[in-house]
Amino acid sequence: MSIKFFRFLTLCSALALAGATPLTAVATPAVTQAPPAGNVASAPAPHAGAAVDDAFSRNNPRVTEADMLYGEHLVAESLEVLEGILDLEPESYQGLRDAARSAIALGLLSRGREIQNQWYKIGESYARRATEVEPENIVGLYWLLTAKGLRAAQSGGREASALGGEVYDLAHQVLEMDSLHAGAYHALGVLNYRVRRLSWIQRFVARNFLGADVMNSTSWEDAERYLLRAVELRPEYILFHLDLGRMYLNRDRKDEARSHLERVLELPILEPPDPRFQAIAERRLAETLD
Repeated sequence: MSIKFFRFLTLCSALALAGATPLTAVATPAVTQAPPAGNVASAPAPHAGAAVDDAFSRNNPRVTEADMLYGEHLVAESLEVLEGILDLEPESYQGLRDAARSAIALGLLSRGREIQNQWYKIGESYARRATEVEPENIVGLYWLLTAKGLRAAQSGGREASALGGEVYDLAHQVLEMDSLHAGAYHALGVLNYRVRRLSWIQRFVARNFLGADVMNSTSWEDAERYLLRAVELRPEYILFHLDLGRMYLNRDRKDEARSHLERVLELPILEPPDPRFQAIAERRLAETLD
């Protein structure tokens, strides 16, 4: 299935999600300069090879155009512009990392696990290429971590376990580069949460692929600790509150769950998938807590 066909399906899904109300158009400067859940001040400096890419990006108005389209929640159009950039400059780090971001967002906006996973794989491919161009740059690494985490959540059995092991390693690699990276803490929190929810049979299967050391190191306490840390570092980020609220619901801690799910509905839209996250929070509040 071609990328253009995926883009068409994604636009249909996004329109179905939005209904008659268009997505709110907001700028996303934090995403432009750094991963959406990272700490800009503590991000490492890129190596010398980044100078070529930075010069290309500064002199290419299409990079700015793609970012503006993404900020206006025109994600498919943003990716199309980025693909044009990469046709001319295949090793543009900014083009690759932003293409990964857009592809992942398209997956989150799509309906159907198969289509979502295809977008996540496309995002993973762009992110991996970005890490090859700039191995020491944390942004591409974060998007690689994100794509693999989303694929793990959609998969089952051996594939989910193998991806979970990669998520664990990548998250710790990110934290070695930036100890205040909220996205990495969120990924570890979700990993702990998902592992602890497995049945004993599922854990037995996962142990063979995720690794006994990783399995034994997971706990509900760490799930809460990591997710809380992500929220502390980026309190404005809707997804972090949503996942913390869902974890509390699973632990039957309804007052804490309500607090974070209600916070999801109060926060401003920062990312294209945020309206969908808010809809999930609203459903969980109505079904579980009312």
